[in-house]
Amino acid sequence: MKTLISIGHPGESEETIMETHDWLLEVQPDDFNVTIITTYPGTPYYDFAGRDPKRENVWGYTYAKTGDRLYSLAVDYNEVADYYKGDPDGGYKAYVFTDFLDSEGLVGLRDFVERDIRQKLNIPFNPGVPAIRYEHSMGPFGVRLPARILRTSPQTKEKAVQAASS
Repeated sequence: MKTLISIGHPGESEETIMETHDWLLEVQPDDFNVTIITTYPGTPYYDFAGRDPKRENVWGYTYAKTGDRLYSLAVDYNEVADYYKGDPDGGYKAYVFTDFLDSEGLVGLRDFVERDIRQKLNIPFNPGVPAIRYEHSMGPFGVRLPARILRTSPQTKEKAVQAASS
C-alpha cells in the first residue's frame, strides 16, 4: 500500500503533523509521499483567497467551518517549480504557511516525517526528479498559464503584460 499525504492545510500545526507521523507508523505503508499543499489556480485555496491587508504578495484563505487560515505567497507557476517535492538532502520549498507554522516550519516538519518514517519502516527514499514548470497536472506541457488566472502583484502583472505582447 502506498500512502499520499499532504500537510500545510488551514490550521496545520506541529501537533497535527505529528499526528500524521504517528498514523503513518501505525498504518505502516509500503511507501508514502508527504507533500506540502500548493495553492494551484482552480483550487479553493487559490480561487477563494483574498489579499492579506498586512503583507505584500500574500493571499489568505479561510476555512469557513473553523475559521482556520492558510496563507500563500504570490507564485507565478510559469517561473517557479521548486515547490513540488523534496529530496533526502533538503531542497523542498513551501509557499504556504498557517497561523501556527511558517513556511520553514512546515518544511522542517515535513522533512522530519519523511526521514523518520522511512528510517523506522525501512523504506528507501524515492529517486528525485526535478520538477517541471507548468507540468502536466496543470495543463499541456509548454503552454503558459493564461494571464487571467494568475494573481496580480507588481511582478506577475508585469510578466503577464510582457507575455501577452510577445
